[in-house]
Formats: sequence, C-alpha cells, structure tokens
Amino acid sequence: MRTLTAQEAATLSTRTYVTHLRVRVRRPDLTDVDLGALLGQDWLLGVTWNESTDTPVAQATVSARRNGPGGVTSLSPMVGGSVVNYTGSGSFAPLLKEGRQFLIDVASLPAGQLPSPSDWREVFWGRVDSVDFGPEELRFDGRDYYGGLLQDTFIEAEHNYGNDSVGVAVQDVMASILAENGGVATLYTPVDPMWQLGRFTQKRVPVYEALQQLAAQLGWEVRQVWLDGFGFLLMLRSPDRLASTPVWTFGPDDYVELPVVRRSLAEIRNVVEVVYSDYADRDATNLPKRKTVTSTSPSSVTEYNRRYMQVTEASNSNINSTAEARRLADAAIADLSDSALEVEVSLRASFWPLQVGDMLSLLPDGMSLDTPQMLAVVSVNHAFTSDGLEKTSLKLRGRPSISRTSWMERDAAPGVAALSKLSGPDAPGNVAVASKPGGAIVTFTPAASGPAWDSYELHVSSTPGFTPSNATLKAAQSTTRFEVADLVPTVTYYAKVRGRTAEGNVGTPSSEVTLTPRYVAPVDWQPLVSTASIISNPDFEAANTPGAPPDAWTMANGTWGVDANLETGTVFSGTKAVRLEATARLSRIQAQRFVVRGGERFFISAVVLIQPPSSGRDIAIYVNWFDRWGAFISTTVAATVGALSLASFQELGTDAAVIAPSTASFADVIIGKVSATDAGGLPYYVIIDSVRASLLPRVPGFTPPTFGDGYTSDLSNGRRYVGSRIENGCRLFLRGAVVLSGSGAPGTHLFTVADAHRPSVPETFEVRTSTGSGRLTIFANGQAHLEAGGNAFVSLSGISYPALGA
Repeated sequence: MRTLTAQEAATLSTRTYVTHLRVRVRRPDLTDVDLGALLGQDWLLGVTWNESTDTPVAQATVSARRNGPGGVTSLSPMVGGSVVNYTGSGSFAPLLKEGRQFLIDVASLPAGQLPSPSDWREVFWGRVDSVDFGPEELRFDGRDYYGGLLQDTFIEAEHNYGNDSVGVAVQDVMASILAENGGVATLYTPVDPMWQLGRFTQKRVPVYEALQQLAAQLGWEVRQVWLDGFGFLLMLRSPDRLASTPVWTFGPDDYVELPVVRRSLAEIRNVVEVVYSDYADRDATNLPKRKTVTSTSPSSVTEYNRRYMQVTEASNSNINSTAEARRLADAAIADLSDSALEVEVSLRASFWPLQVGDMLSLLPDGMSLDTPQMLAVVSVNHAFTSDGLEKTSLKLRGRPSISRTSWMERDAAPGVAALSKLSGPDAPGNVAVASKPGGAIVTFTPAASGPAWDSYELHVSSTPGFTPSNATLKAAQSTTRFEVADLVPTVTYYAKVRGRTAEGNVGTPSSEVTLTPRYVAPVDWQPLVSTASIISNPDFEAANTPGAPPDAWTMANGTWGVDANLETGTVFSGTKAVRLEATARLSRIQAQRFVVRGGERFFISAVVLIQPPSSGRDIAIYVNWFDRWGAFISTTVAATVGALSLASFQELGTDAAVIAPSTASFADVIIGKVSATDAGGLPYYVIIDSVRASLLPRVPGFTPPTFGDGYTSDLSNGRRYVGSRIENGCRLFLRGAVVLSGSGAPGTHLFTVADAHRPSVPETFEVRTSTGSGRLTIFANGQAHLEAGGNAFVSLSGISYPALGA
C-alpha cells in the first residue's frame, strides 16, 4: 500500500471523508493543464483507473465535456480554432492527442475542506492511447506510462545476452534490453533476485513482453510502481508471498456489498513438476539433459487431494539448473496451493492507496462471511463521476502472488495442455553395415511401437560390449541411415544405434554390430563426379584394379596391358608412371573429367620421356570440352613435344594455356602419341608422369570512375573507356583519356576512382595533356585533380600505384 501521512491515515479511517480528483494533461513543453480548472471551468465528467495481477499494465479512462460554454471552446484535437489547442507561445498543439502524458491526482480530506497544493497525491501517470471526440462527451484512454510505452516498443533485431562462464544478473540483462531498445525507462530492483543468466538469444518481441518473460521464469513481475521520494518507477519485484500482517482492515461499514464470494478448485495446484534442461549435465550429443523437479504442499494435498501441474521449460530456457527449477516450482506452489476463497468487494468510498499484492483483513458481514479473512488484492478499480459518486472495487484472493492466469497458461496438467514426454524410443532393429573407404554405412529400421522417434544417435567404439556415452557418439541426425567417416581402415569397430524423441528423451540402444573400414580408392568415384577442378590421380600412384589403368584414368586409344602398362622402374616422381609401348599402334591415356567454367584459363602440362632419337616421335596433350549435359563441344591441342637426343624426362606443355569455351562445364585431358610410328615408320615407347591441370587467375576487368563536373572518356580513334583495375592483387593500373564533356562547369577535379581503388596516400604523376606535359594527383579519397596542364585532353596511360593495403 502507498505510504500515508498520519493525517491521511486518520482521514481515511473516518469513513466520512471526501476524495477530490484532478486530471492533468501534459503538453509537449512539459506544462500541465488541469482539466478541472481549464479556462475557469470544470470539464471533467468521470474518471476510472485500475490495475490487476493479470494485467501488468494499469489503465485509465477519462471522460470530459467536449465543448465549453456557448460551444466556442472545444477539447477536440481537430478544432483548430479552439484556444485550448494552442500553446502559450501561439503554436498549434492539440491538448488531447494520442501520445500525450496525463496524470490523475487525488486528495482525501474531511467533508467541506478543499485541498491545498500539498494535499494532492499522484495515483496514475500514463500516456494517451486514443481520443474519442464524439457528440458532447469526449473520452480518452491510456495505459500507465512505462508499461504502455514498452508494450509498443518492439525489439527489432535478435540479440544475445548473458554469459555461459560467470552469468549476468537478470536485472542487468533487463537493463541492457531497455537501453538498447529506446532507453525510455530505468529498471529499479529493490531486492536482488540472485539469478545469473547464461548466454541466450532474445527474440523479436515487444520490450515489455521480453521483460515479463524473464521475470515470470523467476515467479516475479515487472510493473510500474510508485516509490516515495522518486515517483513512478519501472520495478522488478517479487510478491510478498510470506505476508501475514494486513495493511488495512475493512469491515461491513466500509463496504456496500460483497457481490462475489466463492470457492473454487479450478486454479488450485499443490503438486508442481518443472521440466527443464540441465545446462551442467549433458548427454552424448552435448545437449543438456531433460530433468524434472517437483514441489508439493502437503497441507494443500490433505485438504484438496493431489492437484497436479507440470511446467515445461523450453530447451533454451534460462531455467537450466536444479536450483532455478526448484525456485520456480516453489513459487508456483506458493501462489497456487491454497485459498480457494475469492471475494469481490465494493467499498462505500474511494480508497486510493491500495495496490495489487496488498494483504487486507476483511471482517465478516454475517451473511456471506462469519469469520475474518486475510486476503490479497488481485485487482483494484477506482471510479469517479461528476455527480460526486466515488468508489473503489476490489477483487481479493489468497496470498500476494503473480498472475494466476499466467500460471494457468503454463500449466500442462492432464486435460489442460500436453504433458512433457519423458520416455525414449524403443531399440531400432535390422541394423546392417556396409564398409566403405575410411568408414561404413549403417542402416536400421525404427521400432514398430513405443514413443515416436525424432532423431537417432550412432555410437562407435573400439571396445566390444561398450555403453553409449558422450565419448562414443559419432553422429546424430533425423535419418535411418548413417555414413560413418574418420575411422582407421582395416581396424575393427563396434556400433550401436539409439533413438531420441522430439523432447530430447534417449531410448534403448540397438544390438551391437561390427564395422571394418577399408582404404579409399579413386576407382570408387563415378565417372562424371569430380572431387576437385584438377586432374585426379595425376602421378598414377593409385592403381588399385589389377589389369586396368591407374585409378581415374582410361585408355583413349589402344588397349591396356598391350599398348600401355604401369611403369615402376623409370619414373619422374613417386613409384609409378604410365608406359606407352612400342607396338606400332596409336596409344593415348585419358583422365577423368573435371569441372570448368566458360572463359577459365588452364595450364596443362606433363613430364614425358620419349624413346630417342628418330624424328617424328611426337607426344601431344589434348583437352576435350563438354557442356553441362556432357555433350562434346570441341578439342584443343594444348601442347606438342618431340624426342630428345638422349632418353631423359622433359616437360610437355611449358607456357601452354587453354581457354574453356563459353558453354563448357566439364573437360578431360588426353595425353599420348601424335602418330603410331615415327617419320621412318618405326614404333617407339613413351613414359608419362606427373600430369597437371592448373587453373590460372582471371584477368580482372576495368572499373569506370565517377567523372567530375564537365568531364568524360575520350572515345575517339578507337580509344576505350576510362577505367582502373587491380592486377595480381597488389597494383592498380589506369587506362584511357579524359576530355571535356561539353557541359557542366569543369574544374580541377577530373574523376573519382572506386573506393577499392583508392591509394593509401596521395600519388602524383606526370601526364600528357592538351597543352603538353601536366601533373595529376590522385588523393587518398580517390579524387584525381589536374594540378598543371590543359584540361581539354588528359591521358592516363602509364599511371600505376600500389593498391590500397598492399
């Protein structure tokens, strides 16, 4: 309850007092206008304001006469000729308009006594939400200032808060949310809740909703509350659930009636189970384990029998420890386990000091009640009318608590909402294994009955009869097929599969199976699948299929084993090469296709040894191009080389570059003899090793500058547009010439290069101009200024400087 002076307490105890009302509207210049004394007239017709535990934002409605005497003056914001809609300086500013602040003051005094300035007590501070200026009566509604403003302020971007190592106090997180979303309020926390938050992502919701969600996880609330000496503040607070002393007592002489006196089991819960994820205890997938804590009120169970409630926290909830879950369960028990009595009270007069959560003593009327009752204020509504009617209506129930409605929204009791499932799937069956290079493929069939699966875990160990754990988890995904990798070939492993429900509950593991991975071999790859945009197995070291060419290679011409064989004696690198035999038949080998893009340049080379010394013993590299569907486009001869006088290795393809056609998507390389025999008709052998295909960098294009006023590119005599480009990633080059455009007002500023092409420091160059030699400086902001010479023509040929950051 609001703190009262001794005189106020004495007055409110007399039952014969009168409460005076004042409504002030605050203009943009922060001056207040009293609607009860505006232009010497009382415009007020009625005022109501209320607050409730179920509604964290207080609300008020004010009714007033729309027009003054004679209809000359109007409170309507749409009447521009009304004097009340102008400030003292003469500016048009409607007095009543959405967004305006307004205040409600009261003064309770003995009958016949008028209030002095010190008697007024501010009981509501809000912000106008709407103004209805219909016939005769004008009405405006509003919510309390901080609550309304924060309900209307949206968190526009997700943001991370908290800290997983030491945590961040919940009130500090709330303060950060407020500061980063308008900073319209400062949070006051009279008692430290002692709750440190781990890292979490705040979703895009209204600011007030974000604050209330955090507070609700504590069993607390955020509300605009009056604090003596400070006024209205935004407060994070806990209900005084242990309150035992009433702040005021009301007897039959204080109230007109008790319109509602009832008892109900509907919202009583005396066994509360909280399901949460324990951040400190993780399962094999490194996810927090789902756990439960239960709080019970034995006395309530004795009186009402067991009334169960389950509160399920999301897996990413800030309630992620046993202590936090226990505190939440205890708060629910404190708010819901007792007092099935609910009473509505209509007081004979206004009693403005009451606030939600106040504990009252209600004396019996001998009809509905015959014993005193200690009950908490759940809601309070004040109403005043112009004919002198003033009253306060109360709703009382149990002990101080947060909103029971909010608790019921979290209730997962049977028949109310779905309970959190805590059992895992039954063991999967038909587990089968197929070995593959460096791993295996494991398939299985889900159990035909039991809880539904959401995903499966694959556990692998080198120890038979192992128990699945964090250390053995190999993969987890929503599939009935796992591809295991990163295993040592030929080593025996053991595997089990177990299911997991959507709630995170782990089930029974399958029977154990064995895995024996094998070594990877290029022969496993499909013909049109490229693992990189270079030649596969370029040194022929992988030759895993007896009687066949090395992996990823085929015969383009000739027969393997007759016209070509694996060479292990004379090699350039490693232990293997390919030998094209002297069989008097054309023989060539062909690499697996690789991916290309139209316009790309490739350097194709190989190392070859050709049997000397006759002429006409030539070896060539051919590149075949294919489109996206694999259709042949054309062939390019990349390089040709003849025999040396001595039998030694030489490079084939030195400085040879080929360009992919514009429609090309694949290419392959063929290397071999140009003809079956030499110029004399004799057969010869060739040894091929180390075939390479290297992608060359693209030559960048020129970026046009932004010309200064009156300048453009000189395109005469076939000249190209002015532009700049970075070559080799480190130096910038300019081209073209600048001339007058024939319009504008040319100055010394010729052009500005692109931001990425700016020099790090001013660079000055000697240039050829229309009047001879000139001087051009390009500054660090990218602007090029002609400092000497004629501006009718300026050549940029030869200008080069280090690229920014080079």
